[in-house]
Amino acid sequence: MHQIIFVGSEDEVSDLELDENPADSFPCMSSQQYFRDARAQLYSIVSGVFLDEALEMENVFKALTEEGPFIYRLDREMQEQLARLDEDAIAEYAELWVECEEIEQLDTEVNDLYEFLYGLVHFCLTAQDEDMGVFIYSD
Repeated sequence: MHQIIFVGSEDEVSDLELDENPADSFPCMSSQQYFRDARAQLYSIVSGVFLDEALEMENVFKALTEEGPFIYRLDREMQEQLARLDEDAIAEYAELWVECEEIEQLDTEVNDLYEFLYGLVHFCLTAQDEDMGVFIYSD
């Protein structure tokens, strides 16, 4: 499964077609190995909600076909919470996130999580400043 995290306006994202790659039109970053369940654990840590609620923070925005690919939108409140994180908070959350079950199975380092979270926070800041959203393309 390939996932791309990107920033865009709802109108522009709504216009994406099956043969279009979001990386050609939007600022993008790879989700790397941090797929939905791993990101939900991060959302749970940051927001203080239970994991089942955090799993609902990425909602289908558009299905390019019935079988996918799908475009998900990050919950606006979570986007705003992430945008408010400073470097110290990013480091603290990376330390907590590395202890989560999904992350432990990936055998990843805290520095890798910090870099990913730093990039995600930057995307959330960009989206907030430009009145856009953070989206996830999943094929």
